[in-house]
Amino acid sequence: MLLPAIVFGQAKVGTVAAQFLEIPVAARSVGMGDAFLATANDVSAIYYNPAGLTNLARKEAMFTHTMWPAGISHDFIAFAMPINQIGGVLGISAIGLTTGEMVERTIGRPEGTGRTFTASDLAVGLTYSRKMTDRFSVGLTWKYVGEYYADVKAHSWAMDIGTLYKTDFRGLRIGMNFCNFGPDITMLKNAYPLPMAFHFGMAMEVVESGPHKLTVGWNGSHPNDNLEKFQVGTEYWYNDMFAIRGGYKFGAWDADRFGVGVGAKLPVSTTAIKVDYSLSEMRELLLAHRFSLGVEF
Repeated sequence: MLLPAIVFGQAKVGTVAAQFLEIPVAARSVGMGDAFLATANDVSAIYYNPAGLTNLARKEAMFTHTMWPAGISHDFIAFAMPINQIGGVLGISAIGLTTGEMVERTIGRPEGTGRTFTASDLAVGLTYSRKMTDRFSVGLTWKYVGEYYADVKAHSWAMDIGTLYKTDFRGLRIGMNFCNFGPDITMLKNAYPLPMAFHFGMAMEVVESGPHKLTVGWNGSHPNDNLEKFQVGTEYWYNDMFAIRGGYKFGAWDADRFGVGVGAKLPVSTTAIKVDYSLSEMRELLLAHRFSLGVEF
C-alpha cells in the first residue's frame, strides 16, 4: 500500500530538458510568490493559466525583462485580443533566454580556444481561451520549443491546458493547468522529457471595500522532475491604480523562496498603461529583478 506513495514522492531533479519553461514570466505574479494561477486576469495568463484570458475585455500586450543571475537574460512578450466573431480570446507569446557570449574551453585548452559560443532557448506559443458557461472557462496553448547550444540544436512542441471556475462566494476562483505536455526533445541522439507539471490554485478577495481590494492566492504543483511545490501570495490594490504584493514559496524549492513587488495602472485617454516590478531572493544566487510593461487598449 505504501509503495505507490514512496515512488510518487521521489524527486527526479535534472532529468528533463527545456528548464527555461519553468521560469516565471511576469513581475506581477512573481511579486505574489507566483500564487497567480487562479487570478491570472491579464495577458500573462497565457503562461500561468490560458483559461484566464477570458478575463480580458480589450486587447492587451505585455513585455517582461528579467535580469537573471550570471548575466542571463530572460524575456517574455505576449499579445491577446477578444475575438467577437467566433467568441473567446486569441493570444500569441514568445519566451526567450540568452546567455550572451561565452568562452569556448576544451580539455586540451582549459583557458580557452580563442573562440566563443552562445546558448539560448526559445518558446513561441498560440493560445485560445473560451468561456463554456458564465462561470467556467477553458484555455489551450500550443507552443514550439527550441534549444540552441553552440552548434547543437533541439526542437519539440508542447501544449498547456487550463481551466478556471468562478464561484459566487466572495469571488473565490479555482484554477488548474496541465503544462508542457508533449513529446520528448532529442539532444545529441538522447531523448529527454519536457518539464511537465500539474498546477492547482485558488484565489479570492478577502477585502473589497471602496478603493481597497486585497486578494489572497494559493498554488500547488506536482512537476515530473521534483517533489510537490506550494506558493501563497497576496496583492493589495488601492483605487485600482497602485498595487503592493508579497508571496512565499515552500516545498521543493532550492532558491527563489519569496518575492515582493509593486505595480501601477495608469489610465491615458482610452488606454491603460501597466508597470510592474518584482524582486526575488535567490539565496546563493543573490537577487533577481523583473520589470513588466503592459498596455490595455
